[in-house]
Amino acid sequence: MLNNKLKNINSQKGAVSILFGVLLLSMLLVVSSTVFILMFQQMKLSGQAGRSVVAFYAAEAGAEKCLYQVRNNTGAGCDVPGGGTILETFTSQANYETIYNGSAEINSIGRYLGTTRKLRLTWD
Repeated sequence: MLNNKLKNINSQKGAVSILFGVLLLSMLLVVSSTVFILMFQQMKLSGQAGRSVVAFYAAEAGAEKCLYQVRNNTGAGCDVPGGGTILETFTSQANYETIYNGSAEINSIGRYLGTTRKLRLTWD
């Protein structure tokens, strides 16, 4: 009888080791999954930051072009009586829409791959 109990205890040692191994692997899986999700989100954000910069510079280019036309009275695009609008697309798929309402304010919207940035230019 004592011999049977010793055999039973020895067989349970293997079960505890397997259980401990499964728990350890489960914790490792949770940690690695969390790290993967965080890295994926950071990569996504860094891509959005790059698109944001391109969209901002597109908006800035539109505002500067409109400001140049207004200051030099070129009579095209923004510099028409009562204000105007410029729409332009670059070869990089970035584009801008610039609106001048005839007063001292230019609103420009830059877009690039689904990212939009707005810029307002005012002067005295």
